[in-house]
Amino acid sequence: MRTPLDEQMAQAGRFAPSIRMSGLLRMLALDIAIPVGGYYLARALGAGMTAALLISTVLAGLRLCWLIWRQGRADAFAIFMLFLFAGGLTLSLITGDPRFLLLKGAALTVLSGLVFLGSVAVRRPLTFAVAGRLAGSDETSAAGLKQGWATSAPFRMGFYLMGIVWGVGLILSGTAQIVLIYTLTLDQSVAATNVVSLVFFAICIGWNVWFVERSRRLSREASDPQPQIASAPASS
Repeated sequence: MRTPLDEQMAQAGRFAPSIRMSGLLRMLALDIAIPVGGYYLARALGAGMTAALLISTVLAGLRLCWLIWRQGRADAFAIFMLFLFAGGLTLSLITGDPRFLLLKGAALTVLSGLVFLGSVAVRRPLTFAVAGRLAGSDETSAAGLKQGWATSAPFRMGFYLMGIVWGVGLILSGTAQIVLIYTLTLDQSVAATNVVSLVFFAICIGWNVWFVERSRRLSREASDPQPQIASAPASS
């Protein structure tokens, strides 16, 4: 028996069903792998910790600029991320303390969580902007997102809920990183904070994929006609 929540999820799952959730995993994996890989490659080539962290920050910013150029537009999420990278790079240039650079990254993670929650509070969830990025140049999916947002309250509520989950997850991740930065050595902190980020991202992504795919499955089940049971012929 379906619950009221199931009914709402089924209504929300009708819109933009062709957006692949695997794109979210690929996007976030690259967002993490490129700066982290750049850091450790720079360290392996003999760069100091401060220089390696600066290189990592620049690489992350360059990837974001490339995404904006490829899409031909800057959505709300891209603008927000550019602001974070620009602010982080500015702070990195002001101080040469590597522990502060690590702390900056953790603090920006907490700030990101607060912004996600704030976007929900003002009814402009960043999660909807992320969905638009996943839709990319697929005009059908983009139109489905717009239609769902304009016509379906359950569809909007789904994005609000996803925004809350991501906001809380990022705040917890950043807080855990701050604790590790002040309890471990610098090199240990770089590895540990990235492990924490990966764990929290994995949890949030896993829940996000489950939520969207379950909504789509419930929607398909609701739209399928119920099988008719043939009656036995009457005996004469």
